[in-house]
Amino acid sequence: MNHSFNVGLPLLIILIGVGYLLANLGMIPITPLQALIRYWPVFLILWGVRIVWDALFSRFRGQKSSSLILGIVLILGGLNLVLRRSGYPGFSLNWGIVWPILVIVLGLELMLKSKRGSGSSSPIIGDFSRSGEAWYVEDLYLNHFIGDVKLDLTKAVVPNKEIFFDINGSIGDITIYIPHDLPLNVKSNIGIGEIRVLDHGAEGIARSLELKTPDYDEAERKLNLRVFLKIGEITVRRIG
Repeated sequence: MNHSFNVGLPLLIILIGVGYLLANLGMIPITPLQALIRYWPVFLILWGVRIVWDALFSRFRGQKSSSLILGIVLILGGLNLVLRRSGYPGFSLNWGIVWPILVIVLGLELMLKSKRGSGSSSPIIGDFSRSGEAWYVEDLYLNHFIGDVKLDLTKAVVPNKEIFFDINGSIGDITIYIPHDLPLNVKSNIGIGEIRVLDHGAEGIARSLELKTPDYDEAERKLNLRVFLKIGEITVRRIG
């Protein structure tokens, strides 16, 4: 293990240096950091392949079925994101079938682990969206694992009070559209990826962005937003 680390780390540093050199010379279109931000779903595919491989060939078979399902979902989800970020249309996963299977598998695992007293609430897997005129906006606390989150408040009914959105995600994109006249207070953090809040932005590794509009403190109707994401993109835009 030490030998692999001693060889792998210098090799990684050399490859990063070569990548920046080629980018600065105009021989490749993007830097290694830009490639990481754009094509991070490749790691999902590799993670899924590793899980499927272990489930098929490992000596430990206790969670083989659940591991296979999780691995396949990671591979398909990562491949879909890579295609879309590369300019191809990608494909749609039938989450109406996938997420009930994952729930069933989770229930079976909790049942098998009940003797040890283990168990936890399950985060959401798949796309999550709210939009339209029929949406009466209330406080939202969302724990999201894999998939995209899209919230469109531009036509929603926003009451005259401070609304709290607390969104925690692992992998995917979080996009929030707000009306032009809605005061905003944002605290956002991302592990790997990009943050865009109104006219402000940050990208890279372990980045954060905080913003409060000047009219926020005096306003009665306003949005207090907290967004934390491990890998992906956070976008907050005004529409209208």
